[in-house]
Amino acid sequence: MIAGLRVKPEMLRNRCHTVLTFLGGALVTLLLIATSSWLTSDVQDIPKTRVMDRLEVLQSWPPQSEAIQQVLPPEDALTRMSRKDVSQIYHDYVATIQVPCKRTIRMGNSGDGGWDVCVDPPYSFHAPCLVYSFGISFDFSFDDDVANKYGCEVHSYDPSMKNVGDHSRGQQIYFHKTGLNSTDTINEDGWRMRTFSSILKENNHSSETIDVLKIDIETSELWALPEMLKSGSLRHVKQLCFEMHIKRGFQPEPNKEKYIFGLSIFRNLYEFGFRIFKTHKNMYPKYTSMFGMLRTGCHEIYMIRKVESILLVK
Repeated sequence: MIAGLRVKPEMLRNRCHTVLTFLGGALVTLLLIATSSWLTSDVQDIPKTRVMDRLEVLQSWPPQSEAIQQVLPPEDALTRMSRKDVSQIYHDYVATIQVPCKRTIRMGNSGDGGWDVCVDPPYSFHAPCLVYSFGISFDFSFDDDVANKYGCEVHSYDPSMKNVGDHSRGQQIYFHKTGLNSTDTINEDGWRMRTFSSILKENNHSSETIDVLKIDIETSELWALPEMLKSGSLRHVKQLCFEMHIKRGFQPEPNKEKYIFGLSIFRNLYEFGFRIFKTHKNMYPKYTSMFGMLRTGCHEIYMIRKVESILLVK
């Protein structure tokens, strides 16, 4: 303000209004220029991985069946894609939640050895209930928790535990020194291996509802799960949680064929009625991909089966 002059409040408000109007107009102009430039950019400039992150590519292929079309390109389309694109689809898929579960409870250790279960109706469980647990490695925390909290009958399986034979662990838990496999055999380590359908038959559970099936068997799921799907032995399973190892720490990065094989397992699980309600990256076998992304070869997958697909036994 010049000494001796007094600016009226009305004049000051008018000047402020003029300045603000000018600045607002300039800002709008800059935004329009930026928006125009973005809208007119070539679609090809958008990185393909960005599109796949949004899973848009998964909707763009000709239908094979209504269920499969919703989640994955058909297998013949995958074979025509690059290794980079197929690997991106795999890692997108195992990170995608397909159905909500409002209430989950951790059974067992908070870290390794513990697993989450969905207790939303109709997946909540109480005695009498039946749980199968494959892969123990001397950690019974999941099995003990399920038996103690819900009174479930639990069958625990692991052929690798030295100096441990078949036995009852309390009144509810039964340990079997047997491994899960795609055939009934004795493997090169001398371990007794059985298919899931053979195990259910041995326990007279072929027609029983299984509330939770947990599988943590260090890559053997890649052989066991396809047999379980083919034999139909998952038909009474309500919840399935498992570790999926597309790569172990010492192995090279998966090639395109291995990714397609992994996706075929998920495709068949989806068609069988299973939906992912939770997924977790196990970063122990983390690695930097040849395509520049930090990835892991192991994911914990948690699934519930669509109600109309479960053959519940009363």
